[in-house]
Amino acid sequence: MRNPLRKAALVVTGAAAAVTLAAGPALAQPTNWTVGPSSPLTFSAVSTNTVLDLNGIPLSCPIATAGGTLSNATGNPAAIGSISPVTFGNAANPCTSPLGPVEPVTDTNPPWKLMAQNHSAGVTTGYITGVQARLGVLTCEFDVVGEVSVSYSNGTGVLSVSNSGRLLTVANASPGCAGIAQNGDHPTFNGDFTVTGAGGVRPTVVGTP
Repeated sequence: MRNPLRKAALVVTGAAAAVTLAAGPALAQPTNWTVGPSSPLTFSAVSTNTVLDLNGIPLSCPIATAGGTLSNATGNPAAIGSISPVTFGNAANPCTSPLGPVEPVTDTNPPWKLMAQNHSAGVTTGYITGVQARLGVLTCEFDVVGEVSVSYSNGTGVLSVSNSGRLLTVANASPGCAGIAQNGDHPTFNGDFTVTGAGGVRPTVVGTP
C-alpha cells in the first residue's frame, strides 16, 4: 500500500531543491578593499549642494569641503577612509535658511570614518560614522550627531551622501530652539561631493570577496 505522506514529502523536497538551484549560489560580500591608484591616498572633496532638512526647514550651504585619507582595508564593513577636516560654508558663501544665516561648526576629533560595505559595477556603498557638528540659527544652537549613507562612483569621482538607512540625531538643543529643533529630532542630509586625490587624480575603490 502506498504511503501518501511519503509521496507528499518527496514532492516538497523536490520543489525545495528546484528553488535552491534556480536561486543559484549567494554572492559573497566584499571583504578586501583596494584604493587606487595608491594607498594611502590623500584626498579633498567639494560640494555645492549640501542641505540639512530639519522639521521642514532647509539649512543649505553653497559650498562644503572635506579632506582626509583613503586606505586599503579588510572586513565588512571596513574603514577605508579617515575624514578631517570638514567645513560647511565660508565668509564669501555662508550657509543659509528661511530663518536666516546658519553657522555650522564641525568636530572631526576624532576623524569621521568612511565605511565600505558593498561594491558593484564600480560603485561602492556604505556610510560615514562619527558625524558631529554644532549648528546655530537665530537664537537656536544644537548638535547633530550620527551616521549618513554614502555611495561612491569610480566613474564620476562623486561621493553622494544621504540618510537612506542611517540616522542623524539632534542633541544638546539650547532653550532658544523652541519651534525649530528639539533633542531626538532626526534631520535629513543630502549632498554630492566631487573627490580628488593628490595630484588631481580620481580615486578608485574596489571591493572583492
